[in-house]
Amino acid sequence: MITQDACSFYNDLALYESFNGIVLAEKEGNDIAACLGNKKAALLQNHGLLTVGGSIEAAVFWFISLEKCCQAQLMADAAAGGRGHETVKIHDDDAAFTYKTIGSPMAGYFSAKPLFDVLEKECGGEYMQ
Repeated sequence: MITQDACSFYNDLALYESFNGIVLAEKEGNDIAACLGNKKAALLQNHGLLTVGGSIEAAVFWFISLEKCCQAQLMADAAAGGRGHETVKIHDDDAAFTYKTIGSPMAGYFSAKPLFDVLEKECGGEYMQ
């Protein structure tokens, strides 16, 4: 964890290491679901990201946030590595404390609300059809 936003995924992120191509088989879907367990997000190795939530708003926000966190991590690792250093990590206690505030389902919902408000205004609700 290197950013405050990343702390919303502290101990709430799974890594699915098996890549069998596009998920078309029920078994693969079941395997991903088993790996995800009760976590809100998974990194599907060699594939991409997966997020879930108690609401559409939360699931969408977690996806957008996780993607931004991954981009920040990659840039920070590249910058630090280019200088022969490592990125500065957030201490576990601080990450856990921050998670309690910004990692809850309600935090995901409320964080997405402005995005959905803009969509509503710009599209007049057409995106909900």
